[in-house]
Amino acid sequence: MTDMSARPHFSAMLERCKPLPALKTALVCPHETTALGGALEARDLGLIEPILVGEPKRIKKVATDNGFNIDGLTIVEAEGEQGAAHIGVDCVVDGRAQAIMKGDVHSDTYLSAIIRRDNGMRTDSRTSHCFVMDIPDWPKPIIITDAALNVAPDVKNRIAITRNAIALAHALGVETPKVAVLSAVESVNAAIPSSAEAEQIATEVYDGAVVGGPFALDNAVSMRAAKLKGITDPAAGDADILVVPTIEAGNILFKALVYMAGAETGGLVVGASAPVILTSRADSAEARIASCALAVLAANTA
Repeated sequence: MTDMSARPHFSAMLERCKPLPALKTALVCPHETTALGGALEARDLGLIEPILVGEPKRIKKVATDNGFNIDGLTIVEAEGEQGAAHIGVDCVVDGRAQAIMKGDVHSDTYLSAIIRRDNGMRTDSRTSHCFVMDIPDWPKPIIITDAALNVAPDVKNRIAITRNAIALAHALGVETPKVAVLSAVESVNAAIPSSAEAEQIATEVYDGAVVGGPFALDNAVSMRAAKLKGITDPAAGDADILVVPTIEAGNILFKALVYMAGAETGGLVVGASAPVILTSRADSAEARIASCALAVLAANTA
């Protein structure tokens, strides 16, 4: 069993999940060791009840080859990545599952099924992705959005993305999250369009959050940096949520934290009709478990 003791913020998430029921989760294409093993470990922690969607022979072979116990788990037969992704979505839509999880399937195939127009998981909200970061020696988890799904969202969509992240922060128990809308500078600069966009986003009305911007990263997360620059915005220096201008900025930020600062991350797509767990084959067991915990907390505060 994965030891989460070195990840205090993720350990706290797991504690919050303990009294909650396991989430019935459609696992799409559990056709390789990491995909199936990570879900089974989340099962053993009481986070999810996997419904295995894919090719039964391949699933059973992976279980046999690795000594995984899948006794009692439902296997829903589906052929190919696309077929499994759509049947996984069907499981959520018809109530057999309460969440969906990516296994050994390409992300674009998986997400296309989720946002399909006919009987999919779309809602009136914008679908967006949140990384929740457990950073060594950092006093609290940090949410980064959107670093995986929306490439270059306009102001309207980034407002929706911000609202999605606030809802997830509430699910994590942060009563009034501080939200920093990022740019390269902390004041509007005509040469940097993201600075003016950040100001527009920050002036929108949000329930249950303090939102400010534009912020450069230093004065978003460092009270000292904010004070040195004379920034008095109530969101400055202590952000719970970092709203990035583009997917490139977010991707660089979260990977820098993981590979250079030793952070670990859990990820969740929010704004759909149910939690969407989006993991990568490169993700650690910690990341998979954290992502499942996020799904449980999000489902129980929806």
